[in-house]
Amino acid sequence: MGRGVPKRLLMGSVMLQNCVNANTMDLVATLRSKIDKLPEGEHSAGLEAVSSHIETAFGHLSRGQRDGDDTAFTDVIYRTNQAFEGSIKEAYRVLAGNDPSRQRPFDIENYLESNGVFRERVLAQFTNYRTEWRNPSTHDYKLDFDESEAFLAIVSVSAFACVLIDQVASKLAYNAAVEETATKKDELKQNFRSDDVSLMDLAIELFKEFHCQHGPDSGIQTEIQLMGALTGFISSLVPSVESTLDYPLRGDTHERADLMLSTNDDKVVVELKRTYSPRAASDGLLTLQRYMAMAGLTNGILFLYSPTGGEVVAEEQKLPDGTGRIVIVRPKNTA
Repeated sequence: MGRGVPKRLLMGSVMLQNCVNANTMDLVATLRSKIDKLPEGEHSAGLEAVSSHIETAFGHLSRGQRDGDDTAFTDVIYRTNQAFEGSIKEAYRVLAGNDPSRQRPFDIENYLESNGVFRERVLAQFTNYRTEWRNPSTHDYKLDFDESEAFLAIVSVSAFACVLIDQVASKLAYNAAVEETATKKDELKQNFRSDDVSLMDLAIELFKEFHCQHGPDSGIQTEIQLMGALTGFISSLVPSVESTLDYPLRGDTHERADLMLSTNDDKVVVELKRTYSPRAASDGLLTLQRYMAMAGLTNGILFLYSPTGGEVVAEEQKLPDGTGRIVIVRPKNTA
């Protein structure tokens, strides 16, 4: 028998088990896709190992279901624990900029948690897996797990690995943009004014310059990477502008703006799209208007990036009530 999964985790587990094969394949494919889009680096081997541990955990789950071998379900947990440990080590390497090889997992976890390294959604998944699966299995060597628990542990650690890799992707893109921008900072600053202009106008010029500088060779394959590269570019050129990703809009909702630009006396909310299309422009505009209303702001930018780079145009629109200012920054070669 299993240890007794908390009631909230067991809800819907029977239905989930009926489609376990399809769901597990989707999870593996999603995780693999996220890892494949990352640039090569010291983190690569560790994240490959994380993926391998999760795939092996799926194999144990399938073996237990096929052969009626209940010990396989406990084997699943030990593999997902390895994936969890590997994930936090690579998070420590990339997000904290520290070598994990000489650190105990316990110390790494405490550092990541106490220093606010994880974004909110990553922290939620981290806490869930550690509390429900890793800690119980580590502290009680006599514990056995059943099929439902094994399946839910795989889902939990896969969710954690996916959202963590998103944050890693953003950080790597940020670091690359800072490094690249540093080599031509003086040249780039000549292309726009940062003094005696509004934050809105400064942001528009920064987005224009960013788009010209980040074309097909920039390595930006996802919206997460776009967000990281853009904030790295802005912070390098204009350190006085604070760039906050996943900006919480209201305490009573889970909605977050892609990006909030702030100075001491002004704020601009930004909605980002990695590719341009009429549908993306229409949907992005509606989202931006809603976010502006939720944040109580009158200035917003919809930035429609194109992986091909090149020049952009800025189109200004008024809000329906006439009090706000929205600017759409889009590729020049689109209608």
